[in-house]
Amino acid sequence: MGEAKRRGTPQQRAEQARARLEALRPAQLVCGACKTAFTTFDALPAPGMRGIDAVFGGQCPNCGNDVVVFKGEPQAVADAMLAYEKMMGADAKLGYQSRDGRHVPFEPGGEKTPGESDK
Repeated sequence: MGEAKRRGTPQQRAEQARARLEALRPAQLVCGACKTAFTTFDALPAPGMRGIDAVFGGQCPNCGNDVVVFKGEPQAVADAMLAYEKMMGADAKLGYQSRDGRHVPFEPGGEKTPGESDK
């Protein structure tokens, strides 16, 4: 019997994947520009992003900036943040979201490597 069949039907496996994603979902996102916290945001697809478990994003209701959070292995998150910054240019405000929901500016090469981050 194949490994997939041991994990259940396609519907059961899809539900398990949704449950894993929902478990990673933060309670809120915090805008790096204006520090507004908000709870309306989506899970974003992250196919082929090695070390990234989930990506969430939404638009800040206060200033309209796009906010993106990467969750996964610390080095993979840092790499994804730097790639996102390069793609977005000077407008990107990199940082990470602390466990208590605050935006903390990201310093490449600094002592703290984020486990989750936001723009």
